[in-house]
Amino acid sequence: MKYIYVIFLLFNLSLFANEVEQNQLENKQPEVNGAEQKQQQDLIDINNSFITKYEYGKMLYNNPRGIGCNSCHGNDARGRKMVDFKHQLLDKKVYNCTLVIPDIKSIDYETFSLKVNTKKNLNLKFEKEQVCEKLIHYANVMPTYFLVEEEIEAIFYYIQNMKK
Repeated sequence: MKYIYVIFLLFNLSLFANEVEQNQLENKQPEVNGAEQKQQQDLIDINNSFITKYEYGKMLYNNPRGIGCNSCHGNDARGRKMVDFKHQLLDKKVYNCTLVIPDIKSIDYETFSLKVNTKKNLNLKFEKEQVCEKLIHYANVMPTYFLVEEEIEAIFYYIQNMKK
């Protein structure tokens, strides 16, 4: 009896495999070039998404696995004055400094992408009287985010398309 059951299962399995192969042959898509294939894949990705790129970007802007961009740059991405502070050097000279968070609404994508995932600011030369600028630059107050390119693109897309 066991052997009859096994033979029955193998027979049904082969019928099923033949049916799947036949369906694949009937549903074969025409050949497309690389650009068309990429465009079709993008459309498929968009159509299968349960949230839009704008919504995904908004979600990441407000909470990108850490401090949200809106905490410093504001809900409108226009930046703002974060803090005023005084800095005193050894010679007792006091500098009144202001940390101003930049407007990221009009930034280009390359600069945006680089700044989001950079751990340290570039080395710059400062004049002796640029004490505040030097302090703020080397303090590197921008948090480091470990975002993939798709997430950076979504945030950038949201910023560029948010209501004025």
